[in-house]
Amino acid sequence: MKNFAKWCLLAAMGLSGCAMLDTQSSLDLYLKGELEKERGRLPVALETLTKAIDKNPKMGLAYISRGEVYKQQGNYEQAALDYEKATKLEPYNFTANFELGVVYQYLKKFAEAVTAYQKAVEIRPLDPDANMNLALSYTQLGEPLRGLPYAQRAVQGNENSPTTHANLGILYAQIGYHSAAIDSLKRAIELNSRQPEVYVNLGQEYYAAGSFEQARNVLETARNLAPSSLVSERLGATYYRLKQFDKATESFQDALRLDPKNILALNGLGATVMSQALLAGDGNSVVLAKEAIGYWNQSLQLNAGQPVIEQLVNKYTPKQ
Repeated sequence: MKNFAKWCLLAAMGLSGCAMLDTQSSLDLYLKGELEKERGRLPVALETLTKAIDKNPKMGLAYISRGEVYKQQGNYEQAALDYEKATKLEPYNFTANFELGVVYQYLKKFAEAVTAYQKAVEIRPLDPDANMNLALSYTQLGEPLRGLPYAQRAVQGNENSPTTHANLGILYAQIGYHSAAIDSLKRAIELNSRQPEVYVNLGQEYYAAGSFEQARNVLETARNLAPSSLVSERLGATYYRLKQFDKATESFQDALRLDPKNILALNGLGATVMSQALLAGDGNSVVLAKEAIGYWNQSLQLNAGQPVIEQLVNKYTPKQ
């Protein structure tokens, strides 16, 4: 045996005929895999971490690290398997339970995500991310009210996070607590004034509350920050409520320019033009009414399952 070891040592120094003995420990392989992951060399990291697991199948950290690699690659099914294994090996490992919840959300397994986040919150009761993700998972399950206490706790744990306040506001909106939603969304904007999506949500809450002037103001800000078909459509609906039909028409047309298949914009444009037809003199009313019917027909071509729009078309279309 001594002569064999000496021969292998010589081979390692440059002589052929003997393979190197694998002396890397599972911990060394894990550390190497972590470094490769940090460098962004994901295939190498995956291979190395798999070797670490093969050497020590009970190393929870290696499963967590490999799960992160799978997650970065978009392979959420494999990531979930690794995080599940890690939680079995280390039931009170916060990262394993939290990341398992994350990949379950990606996989739209919301009930499983709730269970994983509940365990994470049990381990770290005040962690804002775990609490908010648990709240959002309940919302995705269709049970936002059950998620509300966790969202409120997330805000308490991270008072200066605009995202946390925004998510709480959206959850309040889904429950129907419009006043609380407005307060949370306004706070999010106070913390970060360049969040167009938050302005959109705030505008919709003002709209739902019948505060159309405020809705117009925040939606105009959202459009200035980041123009989109959604923002223009919502702004058009607000102008319509304010009976500013010219501006409503302009906004709906802008929404359609950005997305020709925006059904709500087509419906809104039809309603706006029909309102103008009803206010117009005899010379223009018929022309405008036909234009409105044309927009509604376009909408029905995109989605025939709109009974209200179909009724409007039938109402204003003469029977032959």
